[in-house]
Amino acid sequence: MELKNSKEAVPLFLLRTAIGWLFLHEGLYKLVTPGWTAQYYLSQSDGPLQGFFQWIINSEFLTSVSNYGVIFLLIFTGLFLMLGLFERIASVAGMVLLVLFYLSYPPFGDLSNVLAEGNYLVIDKNLIIFLALWVVWQFRPGQFLGLNRFICSKF
Repeated sequence: MELKNSKEAVPLFLLRTAIGWLFLHEGLYKLVTPGWTAQYYLSQSDGPLQGFFQWIINSEFLTSVSNYGVIFLLIFTGLFLMLGLFERIASVAGMVLLVLFYLSYPPFGDLSNVLAEGNYLVIDKNLIIFLALWVVWQFRPGQFLGLNRFICSKF
């Protein structure tokens, strides 16, 4: 699917930019926070990839790769989404991160806690942002409002 004109791209531009800011902010925050590590996040995981995450934190090398990988992907995804540059690649990178975050702590809360804030049974912010990135990937607003307009319309 393609957008017909730049007027149709404005809401998607705003959505893409806002999501980009979320990713960029998270990446920069982790980058400048002394001692930040994904180890604590991974060690508390209770999702279907719990064993895989435990394997990662049992290796100092893999934990380090995970730390730098998360920071790099968050910053890369956020910056490229905000600029509208290679937005399809950035959208996929963001969706991969969000799937990993979703599977780390799946929102399959028990029914006794269903009214608690943040417990929405299956739907959480990671899934919603994933779906929004899928829309950005599909419609590519950067071809009208972004650097892709000048550099490369395919990405």
